[in-house]
Amino acid sequence: MVYKNGSNHSKIWKVYDLQRGKNFSKDHSENTIGIWSRVISDDLADRAYQYQLEFEHHKTLTRDPYAEATTEDGKRSVILSPTERNPKHFQVKQGQQATWRLDNPCQAVIYEMHVRDLTKSSSSGVSKKYRGTFLGACQKGTKNRSGQATGFDYIQSLGINVVQLQPISDRHKEYDWHGNVTYNWGYDPQNYNAPETSFSTNPTKPSQGMRDLKTMIQAYHDAGISVVIDVVYNHIYSTYDSPFQATMPDYYYRMNPDGSFQNGTGVGSETASEHEMFRKYMIDSLLYWVKEYNIDGFRFDLMGIHDIETMRQIREALDEIDPRILTYGEGWDMGIGLLPLDKAKKDNAFELSNIGFFNDTERDAIKGAEVYGGLKAGFVSGEATEAIIAKAILGSNELGTYLTPNQVVNYVEAHDNYNLHDLLVELHPDDDDLTRTKRIELATAMNLLLQGMSFMELGQEFSRSKLIATGENGQTIQEDHERAMNSYNAPDTVNQVNWDLIADHQESIDYIKKIIHLKTMTKEFSYQHYEDIYQHVFVHSAHTGSGVVMFEVKDEKYYLIIFNASGQSYNIEDIGNLRLVAGNSRQVSDSFVEDLTATVFEVVEW
Repeated sequence: MVYKNGSNHSKIWKVYDLQRGKNFSKDHSENTIGIWSRVISDDLADRAYQYQLEFEHHKTLTRDPYAEATTEDGKRSVILSPTERNPKHFQVKQGQQATWRLDNPCQAVIYEMHVRDLTKSSSSGVSKKYRGTFLGACQKGTKNRSGQATGFDYIQSLGINVVQLQPISDRHKEYDWHGNVTYNWGYDPQNYNAPETSFSTNPTKPSQGMRDLKTMIQAYHDAGISVVIDVVYNHIYSTYDSPFQATMPDYYYRMNPDGSFQNGTGVGSETASEHEMFRKYMIDSLLYWVKEYNIDGFRFDLMGIHDIETMRQIREALDEIDPRILTYGEGWDMGIGLLPLDKAKKDNAFELSNIGFFNDTERDAIKGAEVYGGLKAGFVSGEATEAIIAKAILGSNELGTYLTPNQVVNYVEAHDNYNLHDLLVELHPDDDDLTRTKRIELATAMNLLLQGMSFMELGQEFSRSKLIATGENGQTIQEDHERAMNSYNAPDTVNQVNWDLIADHQESIDYIKKIIHLKTMTKEFSYQHYEDIYQHVFVHSAHTGSGVVMFEVKDEKYYLIIFNASGQSYNIEDIGNLRLVAGNSRQVSDSFVEDLTATVFEVVEW
């Protein structure tokens, strides 16, 4: 059913009957019985369309699950012509031509960001018409009120080599009283293969989102930065208008015996990756993003919902294009639809070669955590977690069932739960600004210096906060803390990045830049095999309750690293001539390091 134009209100232009395939084969790659198709010679560019499906007792109207573009609210699919899909200078490159992709994934420093968060604030200096859009995320020359680089230029200057975008595919949308799309992280998927229209500079023009997104991706590639996207195949926002449910009721989801949908995701409508055609859909969709948009990797939301075999086939399909394409996700144990041994969860990492898992054990040991509504302290708050950190320094092999270090994604901050800054505010409300800043520096640097892949959130290094006071007298109220803890649908005032914070945290930024350089540009903090780690990395001191962890990495260069959260300065024993490489002690000394510091020395004589 094709409409006159690409709007939701246009009338039917033509109706085309589809023909069913006639070839039956037990080989499903050749079987066409379940395929309806038609070759159409009419010019259908920019026209919306839907499928009308006829069942024995009812008819239904639905979107194309493979839609590449949609109307503004995502309720109709739209056809695009080849000529309007690509902006000038956009190129898809795979293999060794994709020079920005990493040969060693353990050198990855992944920088998570939300397209809208990045530039929505006026402090970003981004042109007003581009704020919160794909084009805003790659605008050059932007500055904050102090004249410091923001947005794209800032990210490039930081030295990271991968950006991870929170979901950019079309999502369910809600609107405010003025008709504007309200804020949402994007984990309410609606059309998996179409860009989110609210990130477009012209949401009413279906091709604009595709062109804007490709322009943004090209800008990051030209800067030598890979682009990973967050994908949410574990559920669909609504089964009521889902094209999967409309096309084949109850097939694409895990169902309970009473006919209800299983809810291992916590948001309903849990998909069934183990079913052949949804598995095929996931693979088709991922390959589309790689081939059409030149995407460099995927972060799988709630990956533990998916089955091991599907994730293996995904990895194999991507390897055929470029084995350097990154795959990692949340390996939490969720749901009852699969046997434990079939889940793509962290405990089964040994079954999933070259697929990474977020390392929540290391995260909690360093920064602490939010546990069932309560707070737990970590190393930077004086908790005795030295033994766990020592294992994380060695690639976390003893903290999981990992085959190689590239299966370990180390992190202390992501979009979920409190930002690092805000958690430390909750744990240490009486800290002065410098003390809190040093805790953040320590946690961030520790995370970057561990073996494995590194992950951080946009603004983590300059104390980004979502704890925005709305009390009558400028104080925070309970609702403010709740929004900071889970800001998925909080307003822009909570989620947008305040780029003016850079002016107050330039020293922190400069320090973290040095640590990032060590991770991305040297071999000593990014070994790809546990044998190499055990040969070159040695933990000298990690006594429980000491507050000090000291280790060395001895290879082409010889580094001594000290993490100090003991509550006092730590005196350095004479082990040779030391050259300070990076440190956050405010008083520089070659004989001691201050409390709440992570310090890297090069041993120049030994």
